[in-house]
Amino acid sequence: MNTINAMNTMKEISAEKFEQACSQYPKYQALAWVIEQAIHEGKFVHDQKLPAQRILADALNITHGTVTRAYALLEKKGIVDARLGDGTYVRQLHQTSNNTEKDLQNREYDFASSMQPMLGQQLYLAHMLKELSDDPGAVESVMTHAYQGLDRHKKAFLSWLASKGIEAGMPDICFTNGAQQGIFTCVQILTRNNDYILHEALTYPGLLHAAEASHVNTLGVPFSDDGLDLEILEKYCQQYHPKLLYITPNMQNPTNIRYTTQQLDRIIALSRQYDFYIVEDDVNYCLPEDWQRPIQQRAQDRVFYLSSLSKYVAGGLRIAYSLIPAQWQAAFNAHIHSQCWMLPTLNFELAARFLNSHEFNQNQAYLADEMRYRQNLFKDMAHRHGLTTRGGRPEYLAHAAGVSQSQPVQALIGDQPH
Repeated sequence: MNTINAMNTMKEISAEKFEQACSQYPKYQALAWVIEQAIHEGKFVHDQKLPAQRILADALNITHGTVTRAYALLEKKGIVDARLGDGTYVRQLHQTSNNTEKDLQNREYDFASSMQPMLGQQLYLAHMLKELSDDPGAVESVMTHAYQGLDRHKKAFLSWLASKGIEAGMPDICFTNGAQQGIFTCVQILTRNNDYILHEALTYPGLLHAAEASHVNTLGVPFSDDGLDLEILEKYCQQYHPKLLYITPNMQNPTNIRYTTQQLDRIIALSRQYDFYIVEDDVNYCLPEDWQRPIQQRAQDRVFYLSSLSKYVAGGLRIAYSLIPAQWQAAFNAHIHSQCWMLPTLNFELAARFLNSHEFNQNQAYLADEMRYRQNLFKDMAHRHGLTTRGGRPEYLAHAAGVSQSQPVQALIGDQPH
């Protein structure tokens, strides 16, 4: 990899990463992003001096003003300090422990849940918290009662969704405390005791918990190569008269099957024919090249679209949103109101600030690159042991009949990546 070293004040700035970032962002933002990610990765330590601006500009073949703007942006984010007459230095990032290095060595990683790795989200979230603290009017507004959320938050989300090709209006979007609350609310308003709901044969456990709490019956529909076994689905519709079908078509949880357009069109037709609603869960992380517009856009009167920022930012924020058919919007909002009176507006204020920011877009590009790397690494490891995988996050690992689950796991644990 081509790297540039300047007076030993910075270990490494990747010209390759800088050039790649320049294809998406203005040069000063691209440079700031490369330096920020390197700081987050621990390549540059507290109080380390950044290269002199003119030296770095010459090394990267950019103007001195571009470096000046990049350093100013990093200072605005609180990542570096400019010292008059002495240069620019990396700031001490806030730590929760005085034994940071030891903590990192002893950290445990929980693979029980599919949470996004922290690769810079905390930096822009900290920036938004600081920005909010300097806006007394916004602070006051998030302290008031608004049980359906603030209009400016909805507008920010709708603008972001529009950038993804999703069209919706203000009445359509509803906020929830995570997508799980959206699932539970759909089950509550669409079913009565002992009704049936259908789901994929392997499904998200949260749906089953919601069904159990609502005293309804669940029935799994077998898979096909491109989604569900449509013959069995129609048979169940005729026999059990289900009220809803829960699916994860973009990246099926847990098999990573991706539904085809023809499959989804047929499911919509069956929904109209047998009068059941579709709950489309789009929470799972998808690489940009794998993600497809929700089927809700083709059948807004039949589909409840649920998604969140848990797999793209952080699950602890509990920021989720739903697009609800017009005839069910009042009931959905009323049920959310009965569960929690109103949502924590502060969380959505932060999201509204970062969703349409360059920082968020840069972070998402960085996360996508990291996910591609991890998926390819795992796929190579699995293939060395003759194991079959299906790409996604998490990666789906199939094993032959008669092989215990522990065998492929032990093989991978003992593997050393090339």
